[in-house]
Amino acid sequence: MELFENEHFQVDLNGLILQIKEHDVGNQQVFHISFPDQRNPLVIHKASTVKGKVWMSIPQGRQKEAEEIGDLITAYFKTK
Repeated sequence: MELFENEHFQVDLNGLILQIKEHDVGNQQVFHISFPDQRNPLVIHKASTVKGKVWMSIPQGRQKEAEEIGDLITAYFKTK
């Protein structure tokens, strides 16, 4: 039994309203992002690297988007 429900929320990325759904996969927290334009959905998670914790896309290849949207997700949770 989970203590908290997974979040479903929106963030604004330069005027685009993104739909974010939080999921637990194994013991990892991931976020599914749906875009209002023609872009494919994106899944991101926070990973530990040599440089510290960074937002990563799953699969890799959309790193810039992962970092930008990840920062918006971090800001969303800080305001809660």
